[in-house]
Amino acid sequence: MNFKPVDVIVVGAGLSGLTASALLAKKGLSVLLLEQHYQPGGSCGAFRREGATFDQGTAMFFGFGARGFNPHRFVMNELEEPIEIIKHDILYRLNYDGIPIPFYPELPRFFEALRQIFNEEEIAEIRAFYEYIGKLYHGVIAANPICVAPSEIAPKTGLQMLLRHPLKQLRLLTLLKKSAGDLMRRFVHSEKVIRFFNKLTSTYCYTLVDETPAILAVTMFMDNHYGGSYYPPGSSQQLPGKLEKAFERYGGEVLYETRAEEILFINGKVRGLRAQTPGGPRIFEAGNIIYAGNIWDLYGELIPEKESSLKKREWVKNLQATYPSVVLHCLVDAAVIPDGTLPIEMFADNPQAIDEKEITCYIFSLADPSICSKGTHTVMAIGPSLRSWPRPSDPGYRSEEYAAAKKAETNRMLDTLEAHFPGFRKGLRYHTLASPTSIERYTMKPKGCVAGPKQSMGQDLLNRPHASSEWENLFLCGESTVMGTGSPAVTISGISATNMLLRKMGMEEYQWHPGMRDHVIQISAQELAARGKIDGIRPNAPENEHARTLHRDAALCQWCENHPCCIACPYDIDIRGIVRRIEMGNLSGAYRELMDGRNGEPPCLHCPAPCEEVCAAKSDKLPEVPIYKLLMALRAD
Repeated sequence: MNFKPVDVIVVGAGLSGLTASALLAKKGLSVLLLEQHYQPGGSCGAFRREGATFDQGTAMFFGFGARGFNPHRFVMNELEEPIEIIKHDILYRLNYDGIPIPFYPELPRFFEALRQIFNEEEIAEIRAFYEYIGKLYHGVIAANPICVAPSEIAPKTGLQMLLRHPLKQLRLLTLLKKSAGDLMRRFVHSEKVIRFFNKLTSTYCYTLVDETPAILAVTMFMDNHYGGSYYPPGSSQQLPGKLEKAFERYGGEVLYETRAEEILFINGKVRGLRAQTPGGPRIFEAGNIIYAGNIWDLYGELIPEKESSLKKREWVKNLQATYPSVVLHCLVDAAVIPDGTLPIEMFADNPQAIDEKEITCYIFSLADPSICSKGTHTVMAIGPSLRSWPRPSDPGYRSEEYAAAKKAETNRMLDTLEAHFPGFRKGLRYHTLASPTSIERYTMKPKGCVAGPKQSMGQDLLNRPHASSEWENLFLCGESTVMGTGSPAVTISGISATNMLLRKMGMEEYQWHPGMRDHVIQISAQELAARGKIDGIRPNAPENEHARTLHRDAALCQWCENHPCCIACPYDIDIRGIVRRIEMGNLSGAYRELMDGRNGEPPCLHCPAPCEEVCAAKSDKLPEVPIYKLLMALRAD
C-alpha cells in the first residue's frame, strides 16, 4: 500500500493512541496509525493458548459508568461504537493480612467490612475522610464532566467551572501541591489505616499514599465506588478492537509490525518520521504527529539530539519509573477456585510494606465463561518483580540464566497462588510467565515498568509532560503524560492530545454534553451465560446476522504469534489481522485489509487455501478455523 502525506501520524496503538486516532479520523482528518506489535491494545490486549483467551495486562476497567468519571463511555458514545460490558457486583476483594475485605459499591457496606481490621475510632476517621472527598467529588468532579486533562482544559471552560463552584474549585486546586497522605492525615491519625490505603494506591497507580497526588486520591477512592468496575466480555481485547473498528470506519489507516525509529524535522518543525516496516525502512510524512509511547524512548531515541535541549533530555532520563511487573497466566481446573471467589482478588500478605507477595489475581472466566472451556478458569496474577532482568536487546536475553530466572519467578508466583488456592499446582493445565523483559518486548515499556513514570509528588500531574510539546505540531499522550497510568487516565490523555491538535487547527474540540446517545451496553454475567446457552451468541457479537455468523467462526482463531497461515499465503495477506477484525465485528476494515488497495475480485478467490492446511488449531487439536470461508464471505459493505 502506498501512503501519501497525511494530516496526522499517531505512533502507538495502545488505548491513548487508538482514542486519538479514532477521534481525529471522525473529524475528517487523514490519520495514519503505526504500531510495532501485530495487533492493537498495548497493555490492554489478550492472547490465546490451549483454546483459552488470556488478558495480558490491563483488565480492571473503571470509567465505563453512566455517572462520575467515565472517559471510556464518553469515547464510545462519541465514536458511536457499541460495546458490551459487565459491571462487577463487588469491585474487588482485598485479602489484607489474611482478612478478606470486599469493596462494595455502597460506602456504608464498605465501612462495615472495614470493621474486621479497624476499631471504632479508626472507622470514624475513615468516614470523615470519605465525607470530605465525597463533597469535592460530587460537587466538582462529577458535577462538571470533563474529558481532558487539567492542563488541556479550554480557558473558557475553566472559567465557567470556577464561576459555578468558586470555593470548591479553589479547594480542589489547593490539592495540586498536596499528597494523598497530607490530605488523609487531616482526618486519619492511625498509621495502620495509612498502611491499608498504601495497598490501594500501589495497585491503582504504583505509588504509596505519601507519593500519590491528593487530587488523584479524591477521584480514585470515590469513583471506584460511585462509577464501578467493569469487564468487556470476550476479553480486554474487545476495547482496542472496537476502537480500531471505529478508526477504520472513519477512514483511518493502520500499519502493524511497524516501529518508529526517528522523528524527522525540517527547520525545527516536525515533518514526518522514519519507521522500520516488514518491507524495510520507510519515510512517512505528516503535518502533525501524536506520540503515544513512553517518554524515555521519545527523547532518548526518536528525537535527534540537535532538536532538543540537554536539560530536557536529562530531566526525562531522570524521571523515576514504577517498579517492574511480572505476570503469570494460568489455565486451571475450575475446582481449584473456591465458590465465592471474585473475578478480582488482591493479596496483601504483608501489611507493613509492598513486597513481591503483593499479587492481584484476575479470574475473569468467573464473570465471562466464554473465554475458556467448561470446567476451567483463566487466572492472571500480576505483581512486582525485584530481581534484575535483561532488556530484550541485551545479549543475556534468551540465555540459560534468563530461562532459570523465569522458572524461579514462575515457582515463586505459583507458591503464592497455592497458598491462597490450595491445590492450584495440581489443577494447573497450562501456564506461561511474562517477565519484565517479555513485557518490554511486546509493549515497549522499558524494563517492564508497566505504569511508566511514577505519578508521585514532584513528577506528578502538571509536572509531567503535557499534551502539547515544545514543537507546535508534535503532541503527546499515554501514561507518561499528566494523567498517568490506568485505562481511564490514558484514554483522557488521548482525548487531550486530540483537542490540542484540533485547537491548533482551529477546529471544534471534543467535550462532554448532555443527551449523548449511549453506545455502552451493560449486561450481567447471568444474562451473558444464559444468552450463550440459549442461542450460542458469543460476547460482543455484532447485531447484524451476517457479521454474527462470521464472528462465531473467527473466534476460533488463536491469534498465533508465529502466524503459519500468513507465512503460507502466496499473496502475503495478513490473515491473522483480518480474522481478528472479523471477530471484533469490523467487517469493512477486514475487507479493506484483504483487498489492500486492489480492485476487482479478492486475490485468494481461486487459491487452494494452504493457510487452512497449516492452521495451528489443527496441531493443537482445536476446532479448525474456516479461513477461506471467512475471507470469501467478506464484501464491500
